[in-house]
Amino acid sequence: MNTILVVKLGSTYPQLIAKQGDFDDWVIRRLDLPKSAVKVVDIVAGDKLPQDGFSGAILTGSHNMVTDKLDWSERTAEWLRRQVEKQKPIFGICYGHQLLNHALGGITGANPKGREFGNQKIHLNNIAQSDSLFGSLPKVFEGHCCHAQSALKMPAGAVCLGGNTHEPNHIVRFAENCWGVQFHPEFDVEATLYYIEQHKGLLDKQGVDAKKLSAAVGPTPESYALITRFAGHCC
Repeated sequence: MNTILVVKLGSTYPQLIAKQGDFDDWVIRRLDLPKSAVKVVDIVAGDKLPQDGFSGAILTGSHNMVTDKLDWSERTAEWLRRQVEKQKPIFGICYGHQLLNHALGGITGANPKGREFGNQKIHLNNIAQSDSLFGSLPKVFEGHCCHAQSALKMPAGAVCLGGNTHEPNHIVRFAENCWGVQFHPEFDVEATLYYIEQHKGLLDKQGVDAKKLSAAVGPTPESYALITRFAGHCC
């Protein structure tokens, strides 16, 4: 089979890298594939994106903001438009989700309700029941969240598959074989707790009880399974 690309759009905190590896490592662990079946393309470090020779691509999260329109980010957006036209399977996570939205003509920006962190419930809508990637999930499941920006307005032709009151566009099918999720199926409990702690001051200013968020953090198995399921879709 062709390789699955992990398009690395940024890095996590050095303390987490020392313990768990970086964003690309977290995705690869969820893929559960031989190393020979996965290729990491580090966009920020200057790696070039291939035009073919791969069966699908997963876009990681990032500490950057899509609205900054950094050169490497805009180049990736251009590449995404071409791959979507080819109907190449693509799965975007957090920043990757927002970048897909931006690349395809939607509006990405600061969520008017502020940051969404910790374990949050995601509600699938009726359309999701027939979706090849999300159809087998329960109608309500939890995902690890850590974001301040969102897909505020979807591009033409995109379909929302699920969300919640804070983030209505948590799951979007942007095109055939192309999905984005605002939550983090690659995170685990330790990473989620660490991000809450790092943003405690900002969450407090927002009126969010960081201690309460941390106390509610637990595994999100339905979310975790999505990356493995996407790999199966690519095959």
